[in-house]
Amino acid sequence: MNTLTLATSSSTHASAVPAVDRHRPLRLWLVELRKLVDTPAGIALLALAALLAGVFGGGVALVTDETTLDRIVRLAGIPAGILLPVLAALLATGDRQHRTALTGYALTPRRGQVLAAKAWAVISLAVVAWMLALLAGVLIAAVATPLVNHPIEWSINWTGQLWFALGLVLAALSGYAVALVAGNAPAAVSILLAWSVFALFLGIVPQIAEVLAWLDINALAAFADGIEPVEMARVVTGVAAWVILPGTVGVLRELRREVR
Repeated sequence: MNTLTLATSSSTHASAVPAVDRHRPLRLWLVELRKLVDTPAGIALLALAALLAGVFGGGVALVTDETTLDRIVRLAGIPAGILLPVLAALLATGDRQHRTALTGYALTPRRGQVLAAKAWAVISLAVVAWMLALLAGVLIAAVATPLVNHPIEWSINWTGQLWFALGLVLAALSGYAVALVAGNAPAAVSILLAWSVFALFLGIVPQIAEVLAWLDINALAAFADGIEPVEMARVVTGVAAWVILPGTVGVLRELRREVR
């Protein structure tokens, strides 16, 4: 009887394991999403992005004579495109910075699952940022219409908006990938900001500007007016340079790195 009971309990426990494993990716994704707003830095950056979205979108609605909802949404989403890589870098390196990586990897020994959950959280944040930019654009257009002397055209280019949303996703993933390589958020943010300044100054020289165009993670923005083969090639090289290559190196480094 005891043998039968043990066998039954063992088979019941074994049948319950796949169910736990099946829901683990979703649970990890939710945990990583919560980490984005679990720190004062994350909350401050999200609040700053919301404030700047209103400033950018409201500014174009009040100042520009010919304004469309599409343009307001794009300008409202610019602060998110700047701050998303910073948030992604904080998420990628937060466990090691707060000394929780050992506990996290003990609960989930497969580090690849944790890294994938972080990546999906970054992508989800970028999509939510785009949706909030849309909402901000609608609210700004509705409020600004009776305040300005010029009409605001309620038209939106959905194809261009989808490319813009994808651009936000790639910008966030670039911050995540660079942070995995750098190993800490300040170094990753410094690299991204230094590259922006570096490209801005060297872009004055036409020959160098032509080379830098092939390393631009924001080349996707040109698709709003149509896709050209050269622009597509530049997007591919930019994504390879800022997402695929550093992401691959960073993931391999994290999988083999000692946890302290």
